[in-house]
Amino acid sequence: MKHLDGDRADAVTLYRTSVGQMNRRTLSLGALCALVGAAVPVQASAQAAAANPAAALRPHRMAKVLSADRALREMQIYEVKSLGLEIWVENQPAWEVGTQMHNGRPTFTARSPENYHPPAAMTVAAWPDKSVADTQFADVAQSAIRYGAQNFGVSAGEARAIAVLPATHGALQGWEADFAGHAQDMAMDVRIFVGQARGRYPVVLTLYTLQGKMQNLNEVVRRTWGNVDYLD
Repeated sequence: MKHLDGDRADAVTLYRTSVGQMNRRTLSLGALCALVGAAVPVQASAQAAAANPAAALRPHRMAKVLSADRALREMQIYEVKSLGLEIWVENQPAWEVGTQMHNGRPTFTARSPENYHPPAAMTVAAWPDKSVADTQFADVAQSAIRYGAQNFGVSAGEARAIAVLPATHGALQGWEADFAGHAQDMAMDVRIFVGQARGRYPVVLTLYTLQGKMQNLNEVVRRTWGNVDYLD
């Protein structure tokens, strides 16, 4: 067996061991909590991907965006009809994308390629047939984020102390939290955003990476989360 060290070993652990951590808990705080629960980590094994017939996706088109260093970065753009969303994903280098089924519903997944630093994974979940009234959205979104944090090894008491702040990403306005989580004793940084456009349905965005590395992904967040939009 090939020995892996440093961030590469951590990346393998991140992708292979956190799946069980997320799937053990069933959320019951209503539709929005179910969305946070649906944002399960990316399946890592080739066998798991092969067993999922919806895993193979092809970008609808490509686009270039201006990054903070003024360089143009190419992005993959997916029209995910099952979620009713247009989702942008890094293409320099290309992130691996797919879908996972959770409780009979699809979740879009993307993860950084090998040798990418820091290794990271992202999920996008939505329920086009569910809605949360705008007047109730703030309370429900904040509760859902704190409840969902428990899927990453955060205790109920610790979750209540997590700062959930207003945030906007592209067309989506909502609430967001950064916190330290764990998956099978591996420390990680986690960010969860729950948002919606006025009169539309909620979208849950999750990003996780190695502990202390989330700030390295700020440009990835801007280019990807900032371009998530409804298809119609």
